Amino acid sequence: MFKKNRIHMAVSGLLMTGMAVAPTIHAAEGQLEEVIVTAQKRAENLQEVPISVQAFNAKALEQKSIVTLSDVGAYVPGLSIQPYPGSSEVLYPSIRGVVPNMVSVAASMPMAVHINGIYLSQTAGMNLAAADLERMEILKGPQGVMSGRNATGGALNLYTVKPELGQFSFKQQITVAERGQFLSKTMVNVPLTGTLAAKVSYLHSDRDNEGIRNSAPGGIKFGEKTADAWRLDLRWKPANNVTVDYGFDTNTTESYETPAQCLEPPNIMMYGGFMSFFAADPRVAAAIAGCTHEKLTSLYYPYAMPKNRNKAEGHTLNVEWEINPSLTFRSITGYRKVDTSNGYIYTAYRGVADIRSDSGAFTILPLGSTPFNGQSSPITLFNESWSQEFQLIGDAGPNFKYTTGIYYAEDKGHQNSGPNLVMYMPSLGSSAGGPLGSDLAMMEKRGISSAKNSSVALFGQISWRPDVLSRKLEIVPGIRYTRDTREATGFNQSFSGFVVTPTATPGVVNGVFSWPAGYAGAYGKNTFSKTTPQLSLNYHWTDDVMFYGKVAKGYTSGGFDLASGSAASFTKGYDPETITSTEFGMKGEFLNRRLRTNLALFQSKYENEQKSVATPNPATGGTDWIIQNVGRSVYNGVELDLTAALTDALRLSLNSAWMDHKYTRFTDLVTGLDVAATRKLVVPKKAYSASVDYRFPALGLPGKLDGNLSYSYRGAQSTPIDLTGAWPASSFIVPPYSVWNGRLALSRIKVPPAGNGDLSVALWGKNLTDKKYTIYDVVNYSTDHGSPWGEPRTYGIDVIYNY
Repeated sequence: MFKKNRIHMAVSGLLMTGMAVAPTIHAAEGQLEEVIVTAQKRAENLQEVPISVQAFNAKALEQKSIVTLSDVGAYVPGLSIQPYPGSSEVLYPSIRGVVPNMVSVAASMPMAVHINGIYLSQTAGMNLAAADLERMEILKGPQGVMSGRNATGGALNLYTVKPELGQFSFKQQITVAERGQFLSKTMVNVPLTGTLAAKVSYLHSDRDNEGIRNSAPGGIKFGEKTADAWRLDLRWKPANNVTVDYGFDTNTTESYETPAQCLEPPNIMMYGGFMSFFAADPRVAAAIAGCTHEKLTSLYYPYAMPKNRNKAEGHTLNVEWEINPSLTFRSITGYRKVDTSNGYIYTAYRGVADIRSDSGAFTILPLGSTPFNGQSSPITLFNESWSQEFQLIGDAGPNFKYTTGIYYAEDKGHQNSGPNLVMYMPSLGSSAGGPLGSDLAMMEKRGISSAKNSSVALFGQISWRPDVLSRKLEIVPGIRYTRDTREATGFNQSFSGFVVTPTATPGVVNGVFSWPAGYAGAYGKNTFSKTTPQLSLNYHWTDDVMFYGKVAKGYTSGGFDLASGSAASFTKGYDPETITSTEFGMKGEFLNRRLRTNLALFQSKYENEQKSVATPNPATGGTDWIIQNVGRSVYNGVELDLTAALTDALRLSLNSAWMDHKYTRFTDLVTGLDVAATRKLVVPKKAYSASVDYRFPALGLPGKLDGNLSYSYRGAQSTPIDLTGAWPASSFIVPPYSVWNGRLALSRIKVPPAGNGDLSVALWGKNLTDKKYTIYDVVNYSTDHGSPWGEPRTYGIDVIYNY
């Protein structure tokens, strides 16, 4: 049931404003609308851009209930946006199988995310909620010229709605759904003078749970979440050829995350395959029984933990000066700050509390003088960044265009993990030298006490149609030079061990003895420079059909890994990786613009690839997962996008991707041998989404009735697998899954004042068949295989008013 106060809020909003969805737009005579993107920093028809791009305008975003960045992943084959275990606000985005390795202020991710042209340097706090997204562009393949470093996989560009001069407008949306979900989005555009306008937007959302409850009495509420996002935009036109846009946004979320469910107990990781031997301990037997591949509706976690808190805010100043009709100058200035605190429960069980791997409260007695004094220790991360970009965009004639610019960015921050409970295992203390029946606890305390990164780049691209082949050939070379400097000071006392005996109080144990490990601090500084060229040859067969061939290079900068087990390893860091992609494509519109077909075939080759790999730690005798440069790999794929206006009322779209991957060199950093034959990365061999949109006949209704039904399928995927390791490959592979979504909207209902308001009501459902599917695989000290589950079947209603 919905909470009463939320119903009251919804009813009050309805009484005051009425509500509506933006109307479905159809081109004249049933033609497909032109799609405008800015993938090359100038507004262009999607069909003229030699990049595999998927774009969503405001109507599509609303129709698919895309509010945050993570919502878009289900609709774009080849794009994966997974949450980090323990926080859905920390994202692991990847395009074409290119995946990040870790969340850190001292490491880079291989995909560039921008909001209004400002680069987001952190995956933490990235899952931004926005009330007024205008469009979203997903650029596939390396974007090393226009998007720069860390765009080896591709780029995501988000744009918000800008203020409109000379016109007042208002929009209010209320959404209610199952499991106590409530969403309110408010937008107001106010003209202040003839040359100045302001727009204020606000989003508030609540959720009670994600369908899985905590069975521990008084335990934290899995899946509870509250988000608030404010945005202020100002647009000033001091002259007809000058536009100044300023934006400020702040976004805060507080939540308890739903933990991964144990699918396979920790037999291999901690019990060496002899778990049945230790099953004489009833706690171990209970842990075995607490793991299952069937989705559970309740998991047990009795320990205290504060809510996750993620805050991000930013300032953006964009100045555009049209010097003349053929030359435009732009300045893009940005400042962003993220401040996050996230606890984690890597795995939870059915009615089991003794096996743990989390950041919940934990006390060791009589070693109370140690840092492990019962306090919950979430992972904290703070980062602030500043960037400045200048662009010059010109047309030297009808057949020669250019874009050039200079970019500078700097960010600094710190992060801390611990002291945390990495692992608590019953019975294993005796195997570590403790008395019979004692347990084993492993703790971590690691982080980056300070990090500073800077980057400067020069870039340029031209488009030239020479006087040959009837000017159907377009030559598009581009190049970027980047120089990055990264420095960091880190510490790691990870895997300090304690042999303990349990007490009657949950989360409190008696220490027998401990052994420290790791290092107190280490400093590293590295400078990298890279040139990333690109060349595209586009042949415009007709005005509606273009073929292209492109070679593009991208690179992800090196960095420092806070998981390094020694000071020397941290100080050394790891080197940049590069990717070279060869792509052939076709973009065409047929049947009087009723059919749009975009096809891309690509091969991407990695050099000096960065991967988080298991590395022996002599100081502890254990293993650390550290980012290292391991070698080379090859991605091959095909992408096909089809959109067809079958009739004036019926539209069909299909987006699909086929892909495979192979390591061509994988260096074992201990032996120095090439072990590529025993390493495997599973990428979705098939991924596709299909959507049907239908405009119903009038039927005597007061507005327009539109229906949408969509289907998405994702093939199996994994993190890198060692085929010679103890774990079966299935522990690392997320199985394939498919999901159906639907929406029925009655829009364009004329309402007061004076019939100038539009009201719309939409009923929608997600995961209509209630598919039970896992979304992320976890292998750690508390499970040999665990995963969180995808969203269960959910029904809701949108009511939106436009004036």
